[in-house]
Amino acid sequence: MRVLVALAVGLAVEITVLVLVGQAIGFWGLLGVLVLSAVVGFLALRHEGRRSLVELGRAARSGRPAEAEVADGMYVALAGVLLVVPGLLSTLAALVLLVPPVRRALARRAADRAVRAGSARMGPTVTVAGVGGPAGAAGPTWGARPDPAGTRSFRGTVIEARPADDPDS
Repeated sequence: MRVLVALAVGLAVEITVLVLVGQAIGFWGLLGVLVLSAVVGFLALRHEGRRSLVELGRAARSGRPAEAEVADGMYVALAGVLLVVPGLLSTLAALVLLVPPVRRALARRAADRAVRAGSARMGPTVTVAGVGGPAGAAGPTWGARPDPAGTRSFRGTVIEARPADDPDS
């Protein structure tokens, strides 16, 4: 219900701003501003969307988690939706979302909220038998090889696996 009320209020404010700007600069001026903002927004969206895809590909190739890149892409997509909606305030919000530092701050905040809510985990905890420990540890290290993330991976048998948020781990 709150979402519908927020959408109705946002729509009313957007229409009010359009009417006020239209009265100040005239219909053709308003139409020109809307078209210009859509073109500039589209160009910025295309540039930032490509950049987000390149960063996501880099993260995937390097083997590191890509949460930040996924969140970045989601905010670029949200900016695209806001650009499709005709209006000055939605275009302004979209252009603000297309600024990389703003997106990074929003992504950090969303990740923090997800961790606090318990909907994000760091990954499972795995106990492995049959191999040595990290480099320099006593015992055999057969089968160990470095992975792209700079940690060590090895072959072994999983004895027990628990989620990272399991209090017994």
